[in-house]
Amino acid sequence: MKTRERILHCALELFNEQGEPTVTTLDMANELDISPGNLYYHFKGKEPIIAELLEHFMATTRGLLLPEEEPDTQEPEDYWLFLHLLFEAIIQYRFLFRDLSSLMGRYDAVEQGMQLWLLALRRRFDQQLVALESDGHLLTDSASRQRLLDSQCQTLVYWLDYCRLGGNSSDAEEEPSQGVIQVLGLILPWLDEPTRDWLQALIERYEQA
Repeated sequence: MKTRERILHCALELFNEQGEPTVTTLDMANELDISPGNLYYHFKGKEPIIAELLEHFMATTRGLLLPEEEPDTQEPEDYWLFLHLLFEAIIQYRFLFRDLSSLMGRYDAVEQGMQLWLLALRRRFDQQLVALESDGHLLTDSASRQRLLDSQCQTLVYWLDYCRLGGNSSDAEEEPSQGVIQVLGLILPWLDEPTRDWLQALIERYEQA
């Protein structure tokens, strides 16, 4: 692994474990056993490191939020898999979602990048809800669907922060199932009976795993 890649890997681990505000470039250099000058050669401070990690996160989720082809139909299984993969990516880059407002206020790249990401997330959720509705699985009107859309986005973005405030962050950061269940639970009351029964059974299996 090249030094630049090692720095990014180390920074991600330290940010995730300790929180971004407490980690300095000197901490990274000490962890990697390289000189601060060597680290500075690759990154002129912490901000470009964060910006590049953000780019990696957005690249990781791009295929989920901006698929090259839209499927002809949207099945509940597809929706579940989408959520699972998305929460896996959020857990992998969870430092971005710890006190997100503060991070956006201190780093322009994070503010601009996460606003674009949230826009893409919202658009993708809406596409999926409309598709489920078109296929007869989702029973909502336009206003209810918009409220459901807002609730889904809020839960996904702030789930890890909520768990941290409740003292359950370690479990949520190790396994995406808790977050997936929360988002699935939001859509559950709006589904047709066969789909609701199927999804309820899936949630119960998730909870027992």
